[in-house]
Amino acid sequence: MNIGGIDMAQSKLMKMEYFDLKSETRLETYADTVVIEKENNTYYIAAIRFGGYPESVKGMSEAIYGGGSVTITTNDDIITLHSRVKQYRKELSHDGIYAEATLIIQDEEHHTNHDEKESNKPRKCYLFCEQENSDRLFEELDKKTSVPLIPEFKEYVLTELQNRNILKPLQVISSQQKFDVWLLTMTENEKNIVAVMNDGLKSGIISIPGCNDNKFPAIHSVTQYLNTFGIMIAERIKNQFQPLFDPAKEMLSSEIVAVNEHIKKNVGYSLYDAQLAVCEAHKRCLEQKKATLCIAECGSGKTKIGITSLHAYQQKSNPSKHFNIVLCPSHMTKKWVREIEESLPNTFAVAINSITELHTAYEAYQNDNKTCYVIMSKEKARDGYMKRPAVIWNQRKKAFLCPDCHKPIEMDLIDEGSKYKVPADALFFKKENKQNHKCEHCGSLLWTALLPEQQSEWVKVSKFGFVHRKHAYQYLEGLDKKPALYDAIQTIADNPDGHFANTGAYRRFPLSTYIKKQMRGKIDGFIIDELHNYNNNSGQGDAMGELFQSAKKVVGMTATLINGYSSGIFYLLYRIAPNLMLKDGKHYNKSTEFNTEYGVTESVYEIAAPDYHSNRRTSKKKLRERQLPGVSPLVYSRFLMDSAAFLSLNDMGKNLPEYEEIPIQLQMNEEVAQEYSRIESEFKNILCSQKDISKKVLSAYLGLLTVYPDQPYDQKPIVHPITGNDMIVPKDTSSFQELHEKDYSVLDVVQNKTETGGRVLIYTSWTRTDTQEKLYKLLTESGYRVSILTASVPPNKREEWVENQVKDGIQVLITNPSLVETGLDLNDFTTLYYYNIAYNLFTLRQSSRRSWRINQKAPRIEVYFSYYEGTMQNRAIKLMASKLAAAGIIEGNFTDEGLAAMSDCTDMTTALARELTQGIKNEVEDLSAVFKKMAILKPAVEQLETVKHDTVVADEIKNIAMISPTYPSQIIDDTSEMTIYSTNAPFAEFALLSFVNNTKPRKATENALYPILKTVAA
Repeated sequence: MNIGGIDMAQSKLMKMEYFDLKSETRLETYADTVVIEKENNTYYIAAIRFGGYPESVKGMSEAIYGGGSVTITTNDDIITLHSRVKQYRKELSHDGIYAEATLIIQDEEHHTNHDEKESNKPRKCYLFCEQENSDRLFEELDKKTSVPLIPEFKEYVLTELQNRNILKPLQVISSQQKFDVWLLTMTENEKNIVAVMNDGLKSGIISIPGCNDNKFPAIHSVTQYLNTFGIMIAERIKNQFQPLFDPAKEMLSSEIVAVNEHIKKNVGYSLYDAQLAVCEAHKRCLEQKKATLCIAECGSGKTKIGITSLHAYQQKSNPSKHFNIVLCPSHMTKKWVREIEESLPNTFAVAINSITELHTAYEAYQNDNKTCYVIMSKEKARDGYMKRPAVIWNQRKKAFLCPDCHKPIEMDLIDEGSKYKVPADALFFKKENKQNHKCEHCGSLLWTALLPEQQSEWVKVSKFGFVHRKHAYQYLEGLDKKPALYDAIQTIADNPDGHFANTGAYRRFPLSTYIKKQMRGKIDGFIIDELHNYNNNSGQGDAMGELFQSAKKVVGMTATLINGYSSGIFYLLYRIAPNLMLKDGKHYNKSTEFNTEYGVTESVYEIAAPDYHSNRRTSKKKLRERQLPGVSPLVYSRFLMDSAAFLSLNDMGKNLPEYEEIPIQLQMNEEVAQEYSRIESEFKNILCSQKDISKKVLSAYLGLLTVYPDQPYDQKPIVHPITGNDMIVPKDTSSFQELHEKDYSVLDVVQNKTETGGRVLIYTSWTRTDTQEKLYKLLTESGYRVSILTASVPPNKREEWVENQVKDGIQVLITNPSLVETGLDLNDFTTLYYYNIAYNLFTLRQSSRRSWRINQKAPRIEVYFSYYEGTMQNRAIKLMASKLAAAGIIEGNFTDEGLAAMSDCTDMTTALARELTQGIKNEVEDLSAVFKKMAILKPAVEQLETVKHDTVVADEIKNIAMISPTYPSQIIDDTSEMTIYSTNAPFAEFALLSFVNNTKPRKATENALYPILKTVAA
């Protein structure tokens, strides 16, 4: 094949040139692959990959993206290729000397109804697949169209679409790769493709497998479909996804039973059937994979489940001694040592804080015949040396130089919308960040170790950052209202050659990095406690990632996997399942793509309509974008289903106490409400009139609006971020002695509960208020015995401290929820009262379950959430409710009770999944019911009658495809626009096609189920 005289079987690189006569610009690069679309005797670029010098490659990609034309020379032939303005997806990479760019045309968007001419215009989509592979072409076609397709239709559909010029091949020139590209043209509502399907069905060329010509029920919306066929879909999923271990049908392994017998002998009780079943599932998962995840509710015994699973696996695979590591919060290390030594036979455990103690433990392990567990806190795992800037000031060049290549370090300067590169100043190196971490010229690190006894050009100022001795005066601006910092920096400016101590500097190497470099292959197992602590792009998260890589097998445990946002699990998934993330096309440095597909993102656009009788098209400009609470259930099916086990207290088969969350809505008094409204109004005015500083004062204003209803006195003014002047001064509308509605609410709850012999735990989250002192005074004067748990009590002594307070007859405990969120059983406090809450979902979920435990003997646990109506507290409660509901989706908890009832979660995928589960919950047996039966009677599990696959497929296709030729207008998708995809698409074998397939989503094609329904049900 050839085009314009060019041989398509090209074997050489093709010279690319771009000329711009106006700017007198000429660019030259070389391409190895180009895909050409011909339209009205004009050749357009559909995809292209080229390389060369970085400047030329970047300029060429911008020229093509902006609509420029280029010429390609090959075999002495020249062809001019045009481009489509801003319709390409770009990917650039370079190693400093050579750069490479790939541009691929994007599918045209669905046309909006307000533009009639555009809505009637056919829409173009582009299909990339392996060369002469009709199966892959059909799969790609199914991803682009909403018309239901099944493999039986493949030959007819592909042939007929080509005969009608709906599907056309594009021309591919490549020096190495072999693939096909097709152009799919779809009319409004895909009527041309629907016509192809209906013509085939009517003529009998294609037919629905298993069709018996029975009439199908009248289904007009997705909701009706779910209500009608929800049970059938659930049963198919139940049959399709078989668990690794079914406790109703299979026996526990001898290794699990042996550990349970040892626990019973040592501590006097055995694990519950549900716990043993989860242990068996984790053991089997470790036999197949590197990692397994235990997502179990607070108080469900994760510690014993984790160590039992790992020990049982290791005894089966290699019944000898093993060296394992446990990573946990600092106040949990002693508890882990105690639990391991009482639960596992022939095992010892030791808590370590340094590399020296690690060596001592490993030597003891080598000299003994027992398995060793090393317990380290997450704080010590990453606790390493402090860093300082390594750049050197050059007086002659008036610049900071790289210590290796000695070239000036530059920073970005934005002035009136223009961006410039200028020599970096001293303030650029105040703290280490992405911009100053490496030299952009040679890639060398610009930060080095800060030694305790060392004096350098840089001085560390506590709670501020690094100050350059000769430029200390530059830091003084804006510090007038921070006298301590101002005086410290002024001292450096007055005496630049003086001796300044390096406070906080130690000669210390991070434990996690040392283990990764020196002990790889020696770590048999790794248990991660409180896995959610490592979900951020943080140092502790990196430490967990290093230990994860060093270990042979990993058990991760948490009660709160997700914080309610899709971004809350992105980095965690990359640390525990990077292969799945890459297979799904989600790159580490592009978390927004993950959030777009699996979260809820609100985009605000500004649409400028054209003037009357104007030829200009409607323009749309994105103003801002923000993430809302919501996580797609697909996160579970794609990344967690094959390695995670979920366990709740209800699964234990034990009669747990009642648990109820009770929101309490209160009213501010009139004077406080008026001042609150004034502050809120001032804030809105600033947002509208002073946009340049609005974001800088946002945090301060939100904090003030949140705490003012609780403490309407002694609040600091909001200051201008640049001038330092007071912008608004809150009025004192009350005093420490005056009580408000929330105080009376606390007093009422305490009185009611203590009269029946109960104890109350009061949570106060805001440290900037005097709430704890005020409540202490109020309750003690009312005759109650009250204590306050503060951060001054060391984490490892808090459990003992609380026990002593209970022995002394305490009735009310006041504390910050973050101090007791993990590791503490507070069974003596059956009523929990949140005076105010912070925005951390992990803290909320963990702290609210401190009393609802397996060993709780009280009949009822109540959790109160108080807030003032119409205030920021009201919004905060709603936000946390939405986060709570979204996080529960991944764990299968579709609840509308308690705090979750206030949720505003707008994720439509979640809404569908909730509707499906609520429709079938009385018909399909859940796991908790199975375990309750096992704990009492252990009967055989009743099996529901299955439905033949062909019949179901036939009915579903008939429902969708045979309604009428105008099918899209008959079926109402009342779930808004969604795209649900599958991860079953195979990997491409070459770079360009791999880029295409890995940067676009994939959709299920294995059967004719309506794509949304099948995947949501899963």
